Amino acid sequence: MNTLQHSNHWVDALREKLADWQKKTKTTKLHVDDMKTPSGRVHTGALRGVVLHDLVAKSLATTTTEITNTYIFNDMDPMDGLPSYLPAEKFEPYMGVPLCKIPAPSIAESGIDFSHTTTAEKNRYENANSFAEFYAFDFIDAFRTLGCSQKIIWSHELYESGKMDAVIKTALDSIGKIRKIYKEVAEYELPENWYPFQVICPECGKVGTTLTTGWDGKEVSFECQVNKVTWAAGCGYSGNTSPFGGTGKLLWKVDWPAHWVALGVTVEGAGKDHTSAGGSRDMANALCKEVFAIESPFDIPYEWILIRGAKMSSSKGVGTSAREFVQLFPPTIGRFLFASKDYNQVIDFDPASLSIPDLFDEYDQAARIFWETEAGDKRLGRAFELAQIEKTPKAHFLPRFRDIALWMQHPEIDLVKQFSEVAGSPLTPSEIAVLENRVLYAKKWVMRYAPEEYQLMPKAELPKEAASLSSEQIGFLQGALDLLEEKDWQPADLQQALFELAKAGPGARQGFQAIYLAFLGKKSGPRAAWFLLSIDSELRKSRIRQLS
Repeated sequence: MNTLQHSNHWVDALREKLADWQKKTKTTKLHVDDMKTPSGRVHTGALRGVVLHDLVAKSLATTTTEITNTYIFNDMDPMDGLPSYLPAEKFEPYMGVPLCKIPAPSIAESGIDFSHTTTAEKNRYENANSFAEFYAFDFIDAFRTLGCSQKIIWSHELYESGKMDAVIKTALDSIGKIRKIYKEVAEYELPENWYPFQVICPECGKVGTTLTTGWDGKEVSFECQVNKVTWAAGCGYSGNTSPFGGTGKLLWKVDWPAHWVALGVTVEGAGKDHTSAGGSRDMANALCKEVFAIESPFDIPYEWILIRGAKMSSSKGVGTSAREFVQLFPPTIGRFLFASKDYNQVIDFDPASLSIPDLFDEYDQAARIFWETEAGDKRLGRAFELAQIEKTPKAHFLPRFRDIALWMQHPEIDLVKQFSEVAGSPLTPSEIAVLENRVLYAKKWVMRYAPEEYQLMPKAELPKEAASLSSEQIGFLQGALDLLEEKDWQPADLQQALFELAKAGPGARQGFQAIYLAFLGKKSGPRAAWFLLSIDSELRKSRIRQLS
């Protein structure tokens, strides 16, 4: 397997580039970091960064012992947009307040589906200390599911503990240099009384509405301006305060590299929107060099993950949430999605298409390449290896997901027997466990996302196609219901009885079509007797009564 370790997978290519960068910069300790503002439900797009950094950190850990892997929640940021799912009357008063100082929403109003959550997990959310912590928990749970093990750091704790004090002072003392960097890098002319720090107003508690107007080496002067921003109103208070110990925060473009300085971060990438010319990464690099006097961390500019071609946004509610996304497939396959795509390649993923079956197919192919039971791109095999959360499994049979999705909807098919025939030998207990696990995810896909041709489950409502049924077909359905209520049938016996009933009425073809039209809205489906017996008896009765 050593050839796989040295294949040109993007993680291995990055590790080689990092090794060269370390020699060039004489960097000894590696600290991989990523950051997110927990402003509400976190979208799937944010998973790309967290999985990418975790993959890189764990790859680096195989060649060096001095590696730190962290994830920062930037919870000192203000609430600057109200998510649509939150009650406005309760949360609008907190616009402009740091996210760490806003009360957590209740589970009912949070916009998160907790229907499949245990009582213990719900209690954790109910006891969240803040709005930021509540939504951070949601994201942490999602990326922990994908095997990401970063140490969590809360930005407000860094500020309040004094660990940011030295960089705050450096920034305020270097205001001339920072103004010059803004002009040269971002072509942005700043006013003379501008400083890269925002005080948390001691009167109204808002940080998004304050403007720092002076710095005397010990204290800053500031104003809480009524009309500073359109999304929050300041209270008009002004005064002086020490900028240290959590009384405020640095503005984003200075705050980002300041975190690098305070923590000793040496590796941190970001989405391509941050790496455009004159953007926040260029600003951060210049600040590292000219203000903070550190080497700018190794950059990994990565592409977005898109849902139906649209970039996902937490504030706009576009795309699937991270919680929902990691429930679409087993954790290793979710991790494989990110491991298998180069970091500078867009991931365009649509659960309502065949993206999920295609992902399972690609994972299975990667497994066979890794196990050397199939020839193929070694990078794909390496992606399978990187996707494993526990130990890498030995070669075994993998049942094809799209076959499961169809065959499981045919009650007459014994899946274990069917896949044993495909495998060419009886499935082992561990292979049966894989099959059973995939059935669970196939059911989710069929019920929520699958194209019409894959949906063979009875419709909850009467299909519109049932309007085409003739009176003879409806009479046949009533007769079929009477048959079903006569006794406990064996499927094969019922199939014959239905055949005889149809022959005496609309004919076999029209009779069996009536069953599928009434329950599926299709003209064909699973074997009729097995299908009818699998349907809840109350649904059978109510559906046929609707037609009578």
